[in-house]
Amino acid sequence: MRLLFQKSRRERKSSVRASMKIKRRSLLKDWAVLGRTGSERQGVKRAVEHVVRKGLTYDPQKAHIQTEDYVEISRSMRPSLILDGIYPERTVPGRWTPVIQRDLDVSPIELDLGNFSFLENPEATLLSLREIAKIEAGMLSAKLHFVDRECLDIAAFMALMECWPEMVPIFEGGHMQLPMQKVLAATGVSQAMGIGLGGVTDFDDVWAFPLTRRRKPGTTRSKSKYVDVPTRDTATSRFCNAMDDWLGQPDIGLELSASGVDKLMRLLGEVLENAERHSDGERRDGAWAVSGFLSKRPRDRHGDAETEHGDVLYHANIGIVSVGDTFSQSLDRAHPNQVSDITAYIGRMRRAGAMQSDETLRTVCALQDTVTCVPEAEEESRGGYGLMDILDFVSGLGHTEEVELRPRVTIVSGKSCIKLRGEYISGSADVDDNSSPRVQWFNKENSARVAPDPENVYDLPLAFPGTVISISFCLDPRYLSKVFRDV
Repeated sequence: MRLLFQKSRRERKSSVRASMKIKRRSLLKDWAVLGRTGSERQGVKRAVEHVVRKGLTYDPQKAHIQTEDYVEISRSMRPSLILDGIYPERTVPGRWTPVIQRDLDVSPIELDLGNFSFLENPEATLLSLREIAKIEAGMLSAKLHFVDRECLDIAAFMALMECWPEMVPIFEGGHMQLPMQKVLAATGVSQAMGIGLGGVTDFDDVWAFPLTRRRKPGTTRSKSKYVDVPTRDTATSRFCNAMDDWLGQPDIGLELSASGVDKLMRLLGEVLENAERHSDGERRDGAWAVSGFLSKRPRDRHGDAETEHGDVLYHANIGIVSVGDTFSQSLDRAHPNQVSDITAYIGRMRRAGAMQSDETLRTVCALQDTVTCVPEAEEESRGGYGLMDILDFVSGLGHTEEVELRPRVTIVSGKSCIKLRGEYISGSADVDDNSSPRVQWFNKENSARVAPDPENVYDLPLAFPGTVISISFCLDPRYLSKVFRDV
């Protein structure tokens, strides 16, 4: 170990002085010295000096570098689909610097992350993840401040969670509002990231759909992997339990029927099975993560607080993240007939003046009923219905008379962004044949011969290496009480 860290005596003294300088500067800032005057300021400075010097004195018999600390300090860069995908420069030789070679004189970075949400702000959220990747590649210390009061989108944190273990641990915490802390703690996302949340004391207004993850073969951390319940079954069971809790709130007073439980389990199960098949190429054995939460919030300016059930709303958010192949890439493995249909659709869109890339137009195709990357499913006329089923479920349960509160879904896959809102929230079958496949082509005619609306279907400046599905809807007690009053 001494050979790896050997320096001259002068260099060692210089490094110690630089380290002390950084620690003093950080403590002085944290303790707000600039806001004090006179003897108070001198007292704080003396306290800082004492803390810093005290940290340099230790008993050699008791103070040792822990093995895991040594490994983290000395290890080389870990490959990461997400970090390397959104910040390709990370893989350029010399761009990622080992921690022991990073500059001690550079002040710690503090990054503010606002509107951190794929749901409403996918472009800026991708840029924020890229900035985090850049900081991890070269800085010695950094803090991340999440400035939103509420958790706007659990999927954004799940994407960060997926690449968190692949970063060296230079991030030293930061600011986070209590409502956001509650969501991350209740869902289990904070535990998966190893984040301590000291402000959480109760979960009175948050109900979780706990985080469930499937890992690729050979990467499981289970000690009983051969007897474990399949992860997809665990996720669907947790989803049904969560939905029963959400609907059972006293303001709502509903519960899932046996047929409802069965339908929800099949609905989410197909979506997760598709994620396994689509994201991992020919092996059809990809990884995914799913989680969500319900939070109780004041109705604020919406409606009359004196009306029955008019004072609160329940906001639901569900995220699904898979890392690997995108929707567009997965369709390279589709049945030749489907590949031919998709190619013909792109040709029609070019003639119709569509500005979206081929990748994004292929992603639109991937959302339609019966479209699947599994050739045998196409031959047997099965598969390819999961996403439309999810959209039908969300648009039905989350409907409300208040337009601004109606369901929203955003899908980010590679460089493609699809926003499902308003009239585009779900697909529809042929009016003369309800059994026909549901389609959503994102134009007023819902026609595969008209270009998609560029407000809802567009290309992103960065590519996410996989797919993120973010779902948001409200359970409105006022609306639900009207619908189920006589049921």
